[in-house]
Amino acid sequence: MGSPVSQFPDWFSAYAKPNFEKYLLPLAGKPCLRFLQLGVYTGDATRWLDFHVLTNPDGLLIDIDTWEGSDEDAHEALDFNEVYLVYQQKITKCESVCHYRMSTDDFFINTRYRIEGPFDFIYVDADHTAVGVLLDAEHAWPWVKQGGLLAFDDYQWGAHLPASKSPKLGIDLFLERHAGEYEILEQGLQVWLRKL
Repeated sequence: MGSPVSQFPDWFSAYAKPNFEKYLLPLAGKPCLRFLQLGVYTGDATRWLDFHVLTNPDGLLIDIDTWEGSDEDAHEALDFNEVYLVYQQKITKCESVCHYRMSTDDFFINTRYRIEGPFDFIYVDADHTAVGVLLDAEHAWPWVKQGGLLAFDDYQWGAHLPASKSPKLGIDLFLERHAGEYEILEQGLQVWLRKL
């Protein structure tokens, strides 16, 4: 049997890493960077950000996840307590990371968790329902610095599902609501925005 780490797919390397390299590597080593991830899974993106971008000692990455999974088919067979243990394993040597095991709503409602903002980069990859994605983005947007980045994962995921059960509708609604407030950098498997 493989190690716990090898039991879970690395979706970050498979789909997201090229955009992280393109848009975040130029920030590597800059002082006082503040990043926030909504939805973390096993921490592949976390470890990459810590090792490659948040290399200045005063950088900070806040990870938010319930580590409870969802009703997505891909989550049904997973033990999310095991996923959380794998995450903890992966961040052992990550010096810039702090994490909270809670919902994104709880994080944004409770202001004591947000004292390290505003953020240079916020990654939205938690609840994949249209409403969940829209709410996460609306909560996050005021906390993105002017010139900062907001990225959505899984823009094209769930095309076989009702529109309410996949991220695209929520992302499109956010883009419509905030037209004129951002520059679109990427709109494919992911959507990346720079705040104007």
